[in-house]
Amino acid sequence: MSHHTTDQRYRVSAVNRNLLQKGGLIGGIILIVFALIFLSLPVKYFFVLSDGTLSLCVGRIGWIDGSKDKGFEPVYLGEEKDPELTALLEKKFKTKEEALEALKPYALHRMHKHLAEIADLEQKMFYHYHILLGEFLAAKQSGIENLDQNIEALKSWLWMYSHRAQYHEGTKKITKETKGEHKAEKQEHQLKGETHVKHE
Repeated sequence: MSHHTTDQRYRVSAVNRNLLQKGGLIGGIILIVFALIFLSLPVKYFFVLSDGTLSLCVGRIGWIDGSKDKGFEPVYLGEEKDPELTALLEKKFKTKEEALEALKPYALHRMHKHLAEIADLEQKMFYHYHILLGEFLAAKQSGIENLDQNIEALKSWLWMYSHRAQYHEGTKKITKETKGEHKAEKQEHQLKGETHVKHE
């Protein structure tokens, strides 16, 4: 009786081991299949906004396997999402160049909008900073030390503001050119669609 029970336990144990081996083999095959499917997926680029900071990421599935692109420096844009930014975040791009090309018109639009919003404030700052620079220079020449960094910072800001008009016009030109390119591409796609319909 004891010998029969031991033999039965041995057979049950052997069956369990076989099942575990088969289960492990099937699991390994499934993992390999999933890995091959994953590797066959194309790499995509996409933008992510986290705590107001915009980053360019790259991955095959999305945020699940995505990682930040090392060549793109994350930029702080604020936590508020406008419709244009929301649309940009929803897109996936085949290449990094395509992603950056999509970012260009949005960045220029945001920049011009913000400059217009702070134009009056900057004009007042220019008046005060111009006088403040003179005060710092007078203090330095009177013998007060450790003012050089403040003086250079004021000079840099005043130079930037004085050349803003030229820079503003330059970026407006880029914006118009970019819009023109997108318009031309849209017209080309429409023309191709019309030609395709005519042939049918």
